[in-house]
Amino acid sequence: MKLNLKGKIVVITGGTEGIGKSCVIAFLEEGCSVAVCGRSLDKLEAFRKEFDGQPVLAVQADVSKPEDMERFAAAVAEHFGGIDVWVNNAGIYPKGYLAEMPLDLWQKTFDINVSGVLYGSRAAIPYMKKRGKGVILNAASFATIMPTGGRGAYGITKAAVGHLTKVMGAELAPDNIRVAAYMPGFVATELTAPVIGEYEGNAIKRQVAQNRYGTPEEIAPLVVFLASDAASFITGSGVEASGGKYCVQNPYAAWERAATE
Repeated sequence: MKLNLKGKIVVITGGTEGIGKSCVIAFLEEGCSVAVCGRSLDKLEAFRKEFDGQPVLAVQADVSKPEDMERFAAAVAEHFGGIDVWVNNAGIYPKGYLAEMPLDLWQKTFDINVSGVLYGSRAAIPYMKKRGKGVILNAASFATIMPTGGRGAYGITKAAVGHLTKVMGAELAPDNIRVAAYMPGFVATELTAPVIGEYEGNAIKRQVAQNRYGTPEEIAPLVVFLASDAASFITGSGVEASGGKYCVQNPYAAWERAATE
C-alpha cells in the first residue's frame, strides 16, 4: 500500500501524550515532520527532550483560543515550510450530570472539544490551499454514536465534531482538502485512566466484543491511514475503532460461552 507521506508536514494538537503522542511516533516513522501544541510547558519540554534530534516542533498554544491556533499554524509554516495534515486531537473528558455540572465546565468542554476543532481547521486551511490540497482529521469518539450517562457533555461535543466533519468535508472538497474523523472506543490513556476506577471489575471490557481496552498504538495507524493517499476517497465521514463495542447488545456472551467449554 502506498501511503506517500514521506516529507509531509503534520500538525497534531494535544500531541504530547496518549493517542496524540502515538500518532507523532507513527508519522515520524513514515518520514513526516511533526508539530504539536499543548498548554503545559512541562509536558512540552519533556516532549522536546524525548524527540530531540527528530523533525519535530513543540509550541505552547491553547486550542480554545483562535488567536493561538493562528499563531501556531504560522509557526509551523515558518519552521517547516507549510502544512499538509492537521490533526485536531486535543480534547477533555469531564465528569458530570447535565443537570448538575458547573456551566463553566460545560462551556469549557465545548470550547476545547468543538470550537478547538473549528479554530484549528480554520488556521490550517489557508496553508493547505496554498499547497493545493490537504487533510484535516478530527478526534471524534464512540461517544459520537452512543453517549455515556454522567459524562454527557463529552458525547454531545463529539456528536458535534461528527457533524462538523461532514459539513467541512463537503465545503472544502472543491479545494482538494479532505476532512475525516477517527472514532476510538475505550482506549487506555491518561485521559481515560480515572474512568476505569468508576466501574466494577471488567464492566468496561464486557461492552467490547474483543473484551479488552484499546491502546493508543492501535489508533495511530488509523490516523496515519486517513491522512494518506490510500484514503483518498474518504471525506466527510468517520471511522470507528472500538474493538466491536456494542456491535451487538450482548458483546460478552461469546466469552461467557467460551469459558464454560
